This record gives sequence, C-alpha cells and structure tokens, in this order.
Amino acid sequence: MNFERESEQDQSPGCFDDDGHTKSQLLENPPQEKVKIETECEVTGIDWISKLPDDLIVRILSHLPIQDAFRTAILSKRWQYPWTCIDNLIFDNTYTDWADRVNVINKFVSFTDNVLPLLCCSKIKKFTLYFRFCLVSSYSSKIDEWLEIALKKRVEDLDLEIWYYDDDPFPYVLPQALCSCSSIIKFRCEFCRIPEECVLNWTSLKSLTLKYLFLRDEHIEQIVTNCPQLESLKLCEFCGFHRLHLTSPKCSRLELIDHVHPGGDWGSFGGDCSFEIVAPYIQHLKISGHFDGVEIRLGDLSSLVHADLTFSVDGVFDKTVELLLASVRCANELMVPCWFIEMIYVLAVEKKAVSLLLLKCKKLTINSWISKKAILGIDCLLWSTPYLENLTIIHQEGDFYAWDGEYNSSEEKDSDSSGDEDFDLWGDISLSLHENIFKGSLQNLKHVEVTSNCCSCLHKANATKLLSEFLKSLVEHAKNLEKLVIAPWHKGCNISSTNISNVIKNLLAFPGASNIAIVSLGSISSVDFPGE
Repeated sequence: MNFERESEQDQSPGCFDDDGHTKSQLLENPPQEKVKIETECEVTGIDWISKLPDDLIVRILSHLPIQDAFRTAILSKRWQYPWTCIDNLIFDNTYTDWADRVNVINKFVSFTDNVLPLLCCSKIKKFTLYFRFCLVSSYSSKIDEWLEIALKKRVEDLDLEIWYYDDDPFPYVLPQALCSCSSIIKFRCEFCRIPEECVLNWTSLKSLTLKYLFLRDEHIEQIVTNCPQLESLKLCEFCGFHRLHLTSPKCSRLELIDHVHPGGDWGSFGGDCSFEIVAPYIQHLKISGHFDGVEIRLGDLSSLVHADLTFSVDGVFDKTVELLLASVRCANELMVPCWFIEMIYVLAVEKKAVSLLLLKCKKLTINSWISKKAILGIDCLLWSTPYLENLTIIHQEGDFYAWDGEYNSSEEKDSDSSGDEDFDLWGDISLSLHENIFKGSLQNLKHVEVTSNCCSCLHKANATKLLSEFLKSLVEHAKNLEKLVIAPWHKGCNISSTNISNVIKNLLAFPGASNIAIVSLGSISSVDFPGE
C-alpha cells in the first residue's frame, strides 16, 4: 500500500476541514502541530507512529470515527492519505450540541458529502451511520446518496440508526437498492421503514437485526425465503406480522425483544396482536421485554438447546405457560420469569393437571421473588426437570407484586403470617417445607446459584427468612449438591451484605450443609466459616 500521489492536482483530503469546508492550508502542518510532534520525538528522535506499516496505520484509523480519522491528515505529508483507505466507516452524530442543532446538522451533512467521495477502498467492510436529527425526511435524499456510495463499494456490514421525532412523523424509507444488496452479510437497522412495494432479497446475509420497525407477514416471508444464508435474526420493538416460520437449516438463533406499536406514519395496522413461531432448526431462542396483550404461540422447536422466555405480560391467556413450556421441552437450558411460577402455582392450587415434562433440561434459571407461593410453584417446576444439574435463582424484589396479598404493608397485614390461608389450599399435602417440598425432585442437582436482592427495609426480614428456608430445603433434598453460590444483587449495599450474611449463618447451622461448598460473591459480614 502506497499513499504517495503522482500528481499534485489530485483531489486531496486537505481541501476540506472537519466541517466539510474548503481549507487547503490543512495540507501543511500548522506550527503548533509541528512543535507538538517534535516535542514527542525529542527523546528518541524517531516518530515511531509514522514508522508503522501502512496497513497497520489504516487498521488503527479504521477504529476511529471518520471525523477523527480525517483530522490525522494535518499531521504531516505522510498522514495526508492513509485515512482515505479505511474500510470501517463510522459516521456518528450521537453526541452533539443540540442547542446549536441547525449548525451541527449542516456541518455533519457537509462533512459526509465531501468525505465519502474521497475514499479509495475497493470494498467497505463496515459502514455505520447514526443520524439523529429532527426533520429527517428533509435529508432522505442525502442519506440515499451516502448509502449508494456504500453499496457501490460492496459494503459487508451495514449499521443504520436513523431517528425521527414527533415533529417529523415520517421515518426514513429504505431504498430498493439496499433491500436487494447481495454483498451485505450483517445488517442492523433502527427506526427505518420498509416500503410496501419493496422486495427484501439479501442473498449473502447471515445476521439481521431490526429495531422499531413495522414488519408485515410478506416481509417476514421474504426474509425467510430470500436470505438463504441467514443464521441469526433479532427483532426489537416490532409489530405487524402474525407468522414467523423459520425453516432454513442455517438459521440457529432467534431473538424477540419488546412488542410495540411504533409511532409516526407507518400506514394502517389491523388485526390482533398475536403471532406464531415455527423454527425447527433454531437452537437459541430468546423472548424478553414487554409483550403486553400479545398472544405468543410456539410450534416446532425440535432443535432447541437454549430457551430464554423472560418476557413480561399484562394478561395471561388460558394455558399459556403450559403450552410455552411444552414447546421448549427439548431445551437443555431454560430461563423463566416470575409470572410463569405464579401461573404454575395457580394451576396447582386449583388442582388442575400440570403436564410439564422437561426431561432434557439440565440448566434452569428462575427469575422470581422467593415467597411461600413461589416456593410451591418452583417445586412443581422442579418436579418436571428430574435431570436438572444447575439451578440459578435471580431473587429480585421487584417481582413480589405478582403475588396478590403475599406482601402487603405492615399496617395492613403481618408479613410473617401473610399468605398462610392461600398456602393451605394444597389440602391433604403436608405443608412442611423440610418434609415435602423438593422431596425426590433434586436427585441430579449439583450446582445452585442465588443472586439476591433482599434490601427492602419493609420486607427484608421476611424475605431473608423465606430465602433461608428455601435454601435449607434445597440442601436437604439435593443429595448430590456440590456447590451453593450466593451473590448479593448490589455488591456495595450494606443491607444486602447483612441479609446475605444472615442467610449463610442459617445455612452453616444446618446439618445438611456440612459437605457442600458454600461460596459468597461480594462482601459479607460476621460469618464464621468452619475451619477458620
């Protein structure tokens, strides 16, 4: 790679300043820059940075925003042209002075207009454009021109984040040339719109992330049909489609995060908020965030290895939990939220058959506040995982609201006795935690990790007590348990530290804990470990 140019008449990067304005004097080093460079080299007399190989200099510059890479042209003649060879382009106006937004946007647009044509790389590996200005529709033609340059240079990794605001409810519309680009391997797009007449056809695409987009069923069908190399699909803050049938053997990862109705001019949207997922080759499935009022139906997921179902809802459809768990029964690793445990508990107290067979599950993560009801729900779930080896409990205080009447204020109900009446709904089953809970369901359990957030002044005493009882039951009935890890949610919180210390004290006093390694991650206080 050689940065020297044969003709002095060649267009030079020095003819523009970092605001995109003509400024030929940038070709020569300003005196203050020369002094700085000479000062840095006084010790050895060698400019080591400029001595680096051309390829390495270009690689270093490729990790900088394009504005910073461009500024290196003023250092010396040696540095006039390396930046034009970078193939990782980052145009980002995220951190700007919004008080002077008109001037800022004019500078950004002018700079981008002038710099892009000067790039001499034959192929762009990554093109990043973060455009966060009001009235984005006024600059759509400019964005089209910039993307056209990137597409002509056969961009492989495209990252677009083109915001729009309430005073301009028209999102940027993706051009057809982009939607049928055969060179794109990875595409991430936020806040844009796919035109109805557009056909999505990314023949080389392997990874697709779409955020805050309205996706129709025909868009999903085009992605599935016209992207034969697709391996990973991630949809965030989306809505519109009702069917997601991923039948390609190469597509192994699917993430769905937050179902929302985007604002602005997206066209009419009709139909119910529900969708079905059929993905027989998906190995990693994640559904998280808010799915309020949305019915999710899971079909064939026969290749599933990891399933994260930690999404939240404002209403539960009949048999939702049973159907969802039945669909992910092939997973080796499973993550479930608090409301799953609540619904399992409700089914149990109503004496309805709970047919949960998770025979392949060896690693289970439960995000739930430990209450009396939660313990019974967890017990029911653990009975369906007889080959479980690793159990993680994320003990978050924010989930206790889900148990109606479980924790009321101290003025309304004594926290130590709350929930006893509901607890007795198990009828003839003995309610002794030590005698019956988890009995016979933990034969293969070897590792337990609890992340606890017992730092509420209102509920900390009862929460610590219930957590201790819960862990004692695990220790007693998990005959092959080797390690128990307890970690506070906030490592710097004195309340969490004290409560975790109390839990560990209670466990160490329990005879069944003598052969188990109990580990605390984070600071604890006043705990005497055996042998110390």
